[in-house]
Amino acid sequence: MSDRPVLVPETPTHSAQDFSPDCPFCIIAQTYGPTSPLSAEHNSDLDPEKLDPPSFVLFSNEHVVAFLDIMPLTRGHVLVAPRRHRVKVGHLSPDESAEIGRVLPLIARSVTRAVMPDIPHDEADYNIVQNNGPGAAQVVPHVHFHIVPRPPPGYVQPRSSTSTSLRKQYPPNTQPTGYKRTMILFGRGMRSDLDDEEAAALVEDMRRCIREDWTSTFGEDAASNASKRGAWKV
Repeated sequence: MSDRPVLVPETPTHSAQDFSPDCPFCIIAQTYGPTSPLSAEHNSDLDPEKLDPPSFVLFSNEHVVAFLDIMPLTRGHVLVAPRRHRVKVGHLSPDESAEIGRVLPLIARSVTRAVMPDIPHDEADYNIVQNNGPGAAQVVPHVHFHIVPRPPPGYVQPRSSTSTSLRKQYPPNTQPTGYKRTMILFGRGMRSDLDDEEAAALVEDMRRCIREDWTSTFGEDAASNASKRGAWKV
């Protein structure tokens, strides 16, 4: 499939409005309200079939929503976006930017653990890419961060996503050069349509990993209130 993007038109007065009816990310954020990471797994509030095409949401709180890219560069390609319509990073409020900064590392760890469960985070490679404006290759005019896992050559997904035993030894990724390096560096490349059946299983693994990491990082009380403003101030 072609890598050429189809731009979504920007809406007027974008920096002043919280919702744009023409923005696909706003539609996702409106459809899937804040949900505690303790109860996100198999939660009907996050049913992908609420939208067409389906949206596979792995994290949703007051300020941030994260979901699978419908045309992933690699398995587990995730988008992390503010809930409200903000076109560029400079439009984020202090609360929004602080919350993204708080949850982005945790989501990145959880995504890579779900995609490569037998590879420790310290050895897992991934991109985090963010673009501002059409000249910077921003396709949807709503702030979003791409998390793109980069498994090692020949990586084979374990049969059990929760098993870390009998870990295989994979050669580390080598530093790409030339055009390939540019493509990887800026999160470009050939894309394919998201497989809904695989996505349904993968997003559940990601929700589980988020729950476990959140509880380990912030504790049960913080996790139970994670969808509310100020829950991180503990």
